[in-house]
Amino acid sequence: MKHHFETLGLQEGASQEEIQTAYERLSKELDPKNNDNQEFFVEEYEKVQKAYKALNQTSILKNSDSSSGSFSSKKLEDSSSSSKDPGSFTVTISPEKIEELKNKAQESKEQSYVKPSMFRNSFSFEGRIRRLEYGLSFIIYYIWMFFSAFVAVSINADNFEGIYYLLLIPGFYFWIAQGAKRCHDRGNSGWYQLIPFYAFWMLFGDGDIGANNYGVNPKGIHKIK
Repeated sequence: MKHHFETLGLQEGASQEEIQTAYERLSKELDPKNNDNQEFFVEEYEKVQKAYKALNQTSILKNSDSSSGSFSSKKLEDSSSSSKDPGSFTVTISPEKIEELKNKAQESKEQSYVKPSMFRNSFSFEGRIRRLEYGLSFIIYYIWMFFSAFVAVSINADNFEGIYYLLLIPGFYFWIAQGAKRCHDRGNSGWYQLIPFYAFWMLFGDGDIGANNYGVNPKGIHKIK
């Protein structure tokens, strides 16, 4: 169980009050919601939760009276009275642990700023795309419309409508898929693109900072600079 104490930055045999204080502080500091949902903080947050749960399910949790038998009775009384105030504990994490956390956070930060390439999954309805990709998709779709019309007329100038609409299907599918991903970038369902004139808002509106329910930020931006 020693590693569970180390996860919370405590010495083995720490009292229940100390463990509770450490748990509350680390849960707040490592909460992914407060750290742009970076994968590193998600992992560290889960470790803290597992360590706290494990310690709560064993008999290792002790109050200050039962975990410091070598102290004098006066010190025990002082410790017991101070334990009533959660703010009286000072939870110390070793310098090595702090440095390790900083290094991992920096590595995660640097990796998360890599911009994904555009048009990786153009016909997929999953993920997010940036404004630039959506704008280019807008242009590509209209070029495809003119191209389809040209081909249809070339094949049968007198009755080109059927061929034209048939050729238009892949272009329309591409346009809808890209629109859905652009909606996702703003934290909305792909159905939002059916709202009249919402396409123009998608061209100019900013996407969500950091990851959201639909994926990571397509620009690699995970915090407000």
